Formats: sequence, structure tokens, C-alpha cells
Amino acid sequence: MAFEKEIKIPGDDRTYVISPRIRRYALTDTGFVNQKNGTFVMERSLEPMKPITGAVKLKVVVNGTLDGMKIKTLNPAGTVTVNLFKMKDNAEMVELYHFYLEELIQREIIDEK
Repeated sequence: MAFEKEIKIPGDDRTYVISPRIRRYALTDTGFVNQKNGTFVMERSLEPMKPITGAVKLKVVVNGTLDGMKIKTLNPAGTVTVNLFKMKDNAEMVELYHFYLEELIQREIIDEK
């Protein structure tokens, strides 16, 4: 999947775009890890009672030129995209999902369209 400038997560009524004010230091300050290929990756558990390896997770990837991104909600193995909004007992996961994305908005990494 290619990096995109505009992301809409299935089930979410919000659309997110990469912020024109994005800075590398903001990425590292919010927990993004710079990979060997130049991308920045952040993974957050959406099930805090489980370890990250066994939980549904939010994964945000920003390309090295800071002009494209990917946002996905993934199964515990990280191999399949899941729709949080259709899952049973999803209230806490949806709340955490919005909390993490709101933090990225406040740090000017993404904007809500």
C-alpha cells in the first residue's frame, strides 16, 4: 500500500490528512521510531490489558519525506486490518483510538479534514 496524503479508516466518520506543519522531532517525541528505510512507525495497543503482541493495535507510518502516511488498525499479529467500529465490546478501543489520533493532531503530525 502506497503512502497517502488523506486517510479514512473504515467505520470512522473522520478523515485525516498529514499536517503541513509536521516536524521530525514531533514524530520522535510522540513515540515514532525511525526505521532503516527512512520511515517513521508508531504502534499503540488498543487493548491496554494485553501486551502489544496480543492486542489489536493502531499503526501509523509516515514516510521519510514527511508528505505521506498510512494509518491502520491491525489484528494482534499485525497482518490483517480490522474494523474497530464493528467489533464486539469496542467502546474502550474506539476511545483509545481517538485519544491517540487526537494526540497526533495536537502535535501537528496529522490534521482532521
